[in-house]
This record gives sequence, structure tokens and C-alpha cells, in this order.
Amino acid sequence: MDRKLVCECSSRYPAEIDSASLFAEIKDFFEEQATLGIYDSVPVTQPYYYWQSGGRVAEYFADKWYVCKVCGCLWEFQYPDFPMKGEVRKFADGKYKAQDQYIE
Repeated sequence: MDRKLVCECSSRYPAEIDSASLFAEIKDFFEEQATLGIYDSVPVTQPYYYWQSGGRVAEYFADKWYVCKVCGCLWEFQYPDFPMKGEVRKFADGKYKAQDQYIE
């Protein structure tokens, strides 16, 4: 008998990560979902922030992307670097969008 994969994407929301315990909880969740075969860890290919000024360029990339095999939702996971907060962003349509884009 085949096991049907079920995701929790519709009931989960983006989150700001402001504590070590929340970071551990979210990281464990994504790793467990990947182990169960519900999510695939995919290479991060685009920066969430891009800045260019005076010939200098800065690009900031998330630490992990996960794609849900059930619904196609893309999850972006930026680890915290305390005191800087981390973040989880959700793209229900599976299409990535950068947070900010500034070109001078």
C-alpha cells in the first residue's frame, strides 16, 4: 500500500526567528519534513536582498530553500545570526520574490 504524502503548508505561516529555541524548532520541522520526503531541499539560486551603488554590489542569500512535493510551496529559511533575527518566508505559488531591490 502506498503512503500518501500530506503537507502542512496551508496551515503554516512565515515567521520571524527571534530566539534560539524557535530557530531549533523550525529547523527541526524542515529537516523532519525533508526526511519524510514531503519537502526537498533545493539550492538557493537568488538573493533575498540585492544592493548596488558606486560600483559596489552586495547580495544576501538565504541559508536554505525547501520545496513542498505535495503543493509546490517554496519556503525560504534565513538562519538567525544573533542579535540579528532570522526569518522564514513562504511562497505559496512556488515562485520566488526578493525582499528588496535597490539599484542606484
